Amino acid sequence: MVLLQSSVWAGLTTLYVSPEGNDQWSGRSADPKQNEGPLATLDAARLKIRQLKAADPEGTFEVQLRGGVYSLKETVVFEPEDSGSQAAPVVYKAYPEEEPVFTGGVPIKGWKKMDKDPAGTPEAARGKLWVAEIPKTPGSEWYIRSLYDGETLLNRAASGNLKKREPDQKRTFDFNTHGKGIYQEVRLEFEGPLVEPFERHVDFRDNDLRAWKNMHDIELALTDRGWLRNLIPLERVDVKNKVAHLSVAPTYQPHNFKRPYEVLNAIDYLDEPGEWVVNTLEGKIYMWPKNDVSDMDVIAPLLQEFIRVEGKEKGPFAQHICFEGLTFMHGLRDTLQEDDKGLQHDWEMYDKGNAVIRFRNAEDCAFTSNTIKSSSGTGIRLDMHCQRIEIASNHLKYLGGGGIVLSGYAPGTVDVNKNNVVHDNYIHHVGTLLWHSPAIFIAQSGHNEITHNTIHDLPYNGIVVSGCRPHEFYHINRLPFRRAWMNSIRVEECMPYILKGLESDRPISIDHFLPLLHARENKIVMNDISRVLQKLHDGNAIYFSAMGSNNLAERNYMHQNFGTRGALRLDDNPSYTIIKENVITSCEKGIGVKGLCEIENNFVFTTETFLRGRGASRKPAALKRNIFFPAGSSTSEIGGLYIGSSTKNREGVPLWARVNSSEDNLYFTTHKRDPFLPKTGIGTDLATGKTVVPGKEPVNFLYADPLFDDEAVQQGWFRFKEGSPAEKLGIEPIDLREVGSSLAEKHFPGIDEEASAKSHESHSNSLP
Repeated sequence: MVLLQSSVWAGLTTLYVSPEGNDQWSGRSADPKQNEGPLATLDAARLKIRQLKAADPEGTFEVQLRGGVYSLKETVVFEPEDSGSQAAPVVYKAYPEEEPVFTGGVPIKGWKKMDKDPAGTPEAARGKLWVAEIPKTPGSEWYIRSLYDGETLLNRAASGNLKKREPDQKRTFDFNTHGKGIYQEVRLEFEGPLVEPFERHVDFRDNDLRAWKNMHDIELALTDRGWLRNLIPLERVDVKNKVAHLSVAPTYQPHNFKRPYEVLNAIDYLDEPGEWVVNTLEGKIYMWPKNDVSDMDVIAPLLQEFIRVEGKEKGPFAQHICFEGLTFMHGLRDTLQEDDKGLQHDWEMYDKGNAVIRFRNAEDCAFTSNTIKSSSGTGIRLDMHCQRIEIASNHLKYLGGGGIVLSGYAPGTVDVNKNNVVHDNYIHHVGTLLWHSPAIFIAQSGHNEITHNTIHDLPYNGIVVSGCRPHEFYHINRLPFRRAWMNSIRVEECMPYILKGLESDRPISIDHFLPLLHARENKIVMNDISRVLQKLHDGNAIYFSAMGSNNLAERNYMHQNFGTRGALRLDDNPSYTIIKENVITSCEKGIGVKGLCEIENNFVFTTETFLRGRGASRKPAALKRNIFFPAGSSTSEIGGLYIGSSTKNREGVPLWARVNSSEDNLYFTTHKRDPFLPKTGIGTDLATGKTVVPGKEPVNFLYADPLFDDEAVQQGWFRFKEGSPAEKLGIEPIDLREVGSSLAEKHFPGIDEEASAKSHESHSNSLP
């Protein structure tokens, strides 16, 4: 999508908005002049453009926003009547060389040193607390879940890891533990009575919790699964029986006694400088400031959705509305609600207004060269019918939720979220509060281009492409209350496919449901992804599961991603995927697959070259012209020549014996402590044990040095020196010099197997 330059638009009308403006003025002047000049608010500009368009439907309109801070208390909604046209989109942009900043927060003023500490204040904090009144705000009840000092997120009081109390009577499998386990282990029948809903209580130990009066301010952070962190307010605490009751159902039964939980926002745990708690009942915020309060700019997020571009479900759609060069801060964090519907594992919510910027039932719009930072929720959402939306050259950083979400209709026959572009965005340090939030989440959305984005420093996944797993379709009659996909499936549209699957020999096959799964034919190309899984585990730099077919992952650079199940992974129930010309380095696991795929011309410099998870097809992949160059010896656990994640379940089965086909691949390691060399030496086909001449004889896995040009590799050009056996096998060099976003610095550490192995060992030792 290319926007017309305003300087060449015929009959261009420009309006101006300024913090010094007035909504009663015309907006035709950039500066105030004798009771005339710019407007004061974005919404006034929207309404003025609507009036001007009604009088001049063929006109071209632009709004320029002067630098300064704009406080938003309500969502600005752009509707079909605010649309532009293909020849003349309506553009809202920054005034040249200035930075307009929209904040959804409310300043917290009037801090006073306390002469008497609140009940429950820890010994360490006594005599050190300051207090401020919660500002009065109109509208619905407001719960403060985060605070900022300017752009810096302040630490909410937290207990640290606590252990649950295990009841005397051990729980049996109750159908609510883990979805796929229901089908595989106990095979819950399609017809029958409803299963009991999730339990909403946590058994605690000692005096870890008490019956606080401001109960709904207190949250439990639950990590009952390593891939999710629920933050759920309390409803009540039974101190006598040591049972805490949650206000909303968790994603999984909250009874995993091996995993810790935390108490958030309780005065009892305000025990370090810089921490704070809020007491809505008293209308007060308490803080042990780390710095001089008079130097702080404390802000509490109030608004969740800043801008929504929304048309009607079946048209007319909001169209040709563009935003450029704007900055957004201090959005409200999402909190689970009773009527929420979840995407996979509740990593995000379905069709929910929890992002700063939201397009819903929109077409041909653009959000370019903007910044979203220091905000507690998700950055950008494209919901339901969204087509040809361009999200490009934006900087998203320090967000409590995810970066960008593309979420079409729930499983069913409606396929209208597609052909969007997510290009050249720089996304880092997101998911700081909701740890499970991906940088880019594509759910039930297809034919999109996800290109040249740089992603780094995440608690969990980088890019997710997902749909609905087969077992979830089969449980809709028995567990309709489950939040993750279950309560959003379009049952009437799906029923013919469900019944057909139930009658088949392989009901769990994803093939039965492919017409209902619309995350297909996405192109994920030239993205730079590093340092994922900083908090959680069982995740990946690029993750696929239960999606439509023919997705492409090509020329992505994945590095410094430790603790993964494969830097690039096809998890449960994937459909056919193309994995081509990716480079994976400084990771201990390379590619993990549980379904059919083509793996072609990838360079995998990892300590375990290939991971096959349980539940996969016996021979799920075709390997062609790949280079596997692990940091470890091929005979060691981290060498990766054999299938599996540990020596004991590797069973001596080599990689090439577990794939559909292998052709013209190359394997080599220069591991110094435990060198590996086939009996027949360099030039051996590891699959046959015979010496071969590459390029003249068929080969599966040639053991030979690919002769990388180290100097070129450090610049991102993975090419070979003259005489390389890789070239004789038809392996093409991979040029990643332009990988990632133009907004981020490029870094190519080169190939250092020993350093990679040591980095892996250091990371593993530091994990909790």
